[in-house]
This record gives sequence, structure tokens and C-alpha cells, in this order.
Amino acid sequence: MRYLESKEQSAEFLRLTLPLMVRQAAAYHPVSYTIWYEHVAGINPPLSTALTARLASNDPLTDDEAYRLYVRHVSERDAAVLDNLQERLQSLLDDTAQTFNSAGEDTGHFSRTLRESRADLSGEATVVKIQQVISRLLSEALRMETMTQVLAEKLEGRTQEVKALTEQLQRAQTDAVVDPLCGIYNRRGFLREAKAMLESTSGLDGSALVLADVDHFKQINDTYGHLLGDKVLRSVGEIFQESAKGNEIAARVGGEEFALLLPQTKLEGARAVAERIRAAVARGRILRDGTKDAIGSITVSLGIAIGAPGETLDMLMFRADRALYAAKSAGRNRVCVEAPGLV
Repeated sequence: MRYLESKEQSAEFLRLTLPLMVRQAAAYHPVSYTIWYEHVAGINPPLSTALTARLASNDPLTDDEAYRLYVRHVSERDAAVLDNLQERLQSLLDDTAQTFNSAGEDTGHFSRTLRESRADLSGEATVVKIQQVISRLLSEALRMETMTQVLAEKLEGRTQEVKALTEQLQRAQTDAVVDPLCGIYNRRGFLREAKAMLESTSGLDGSALVLADVDHFKQINDTYGHLLGDKVLRSVGEIFQESAKGNEIAARVGGEEFALLLPQTKLEGARAVAERIRAAVARGRILRDGTKDAIGSITVSLGIAIGAPGETLDMLMFRADRALYAAKSAGRNRVCVEAPGLV
């Protein structure tokens, strides 16, 4: 969604939003801020209704609940905007086609006038008959000139409308499937791209899924603050984005959880990619704002599952998540593999 509030208005909404966020258990990340911003701005009534009902219990809002509210009332709304733009574009195209059909009818009428005039002149010509033909031709030519001018103006207007709608459509598509913090696919985008890949191939058999989770992320937020926690997530997101080649799909699928789908990749190759990601994160240094001081080492745990014949994406994600849990249980900052076919 594109926000239209002025700098002064958004500053006032920030002032109103922060006290509400402080009282919650959810971190101060863009997903959490977005739902509170839209609530205090009064621009998302369904979200405000859901928030009011949820807070009636007096329990702090958790990260998982904030993410679910965001998906339900922000992401899905953006998807509805996308559908609306597609309908408007289709209507515009239909209207343009009708304009061309009308122009075709007028052209046909002009052609008939020319044939009739030629027939009138093929017999004995008189001054009166010639004058009648000339008058009729001049009238039709003037009508065609007017029609052509109107058609050109209509087409110019339609061109500008199509251009504006195309730009809105591109923005809506991006907003609906891209994580606002990391700039890679969100969970919706990941599922959409994975589905498209499955439809164009023979399935998940032989493909690899890597799931990763930032180790001790809550501790990072509690110790250094959520703004620095966001820097950590952006850094990990960049590493995943750089690791995705060709038709491989990188995404942030949860709060501090990332995914990389590797079509037609053997276990050795998937493990090598996962190890490179693990090492790149561990080598990285996140600096505190305004200083050259780096916080402690950031690490990720990763789980790998290789697709089996007939396996669904949900099944593959379940097994990769189990491998990720095994990596966490084994001490973190490592890669574990789930055996194929186990559910």
C-alpha cells in the first residue's frame, strides 16, 4: 500500500504508535509498526477491529500474532488491491476494443458511400447528380475526419490510463509478495513462486529446500535493541538473496526464518550452499548505530530436506523444519539434513 500522509501527519502517528508498541511483547520491526501505524491512522478498519478485540484480553501481543494480523489485514488487502487493478485494466482493454469496433463500423459505412457514389457516376452523369455525389462525399469525409480525431484523442487517453494502471499494478504486485524489511520474497511470494515452479516442472523430486533460523534472535533484540535486530535480519536476507541463482527462490518466511528453494539440486550441492550461507553469516559483523563497535558473532542454524517423488511443498517444508530443529538441538550454527520420505 502507498501511504499518502504528510511528514507532519506521519510524525504524529509515530508519536501515537510507540506507546502502543511498547506495551506489547512483539518486537519493533516493520511488520509490527505497520499494523499499529495503520490502526492509529484509521486507514484499516478491519485491522483496528481485530486489534481492539485481541487487546480486550489485556495480554501483550506476540510476534506471531502481529505477523498473522499483518498477513490477514495488510498483505491480503494488498492482494485484493492487485485483483481490483487487474479488473480495471481488463475493463479498460474491453472499452478500447469497443472503440476500435465502432471505428471499424464507421469505416465500413464510408466504404459503402464510396461504392454507391461510384455507381451513381457510372451511368449518365448530370450536373445535379455530380453535385449530389460531391456533397455526399464531402459530408462523409468530414464525418470521418471528426471520427478519426475523436478516436486519436480516445486512444491517447487510453494509453495514459494503461500506463498509470501498469505502474500501479507493478507496485501492488511488489508490495504483496516482497518482505518490506529484507527486500526478498515474503512467505506469500515464496509460496507463489514455488507453486509456479512446480507447475512448470515434474515436481519437487530431486529439489532441495534449505530453511534457516537466526540463533538466539530474541536475545539479540533484548540486548541490543530491535533496530539492530532489524539490521541482522537485513544482513541475513542479503546473504540469502546473493545465494539464490537462476530460478532458485530466496525468501523470509517468518520472523527470523529464511528459506531457499533449490530446483533439481543434489544433497551435496544443497549442503555446500547451506554451509556457505552459514559461514557468510558467521563472518559478518553488525555495527552498533553511530559507532564502529561490532556486536557479538551472529550465527544461523540450517536444515535441509531433499524432495521425494509425489511430495508436496508442505511436506518438504515440514521435513526441512525438522532438520532445522535438529541443528538447533545439536548446538546451533550448523547444518543438518533430514532423510527423504520421513513425515
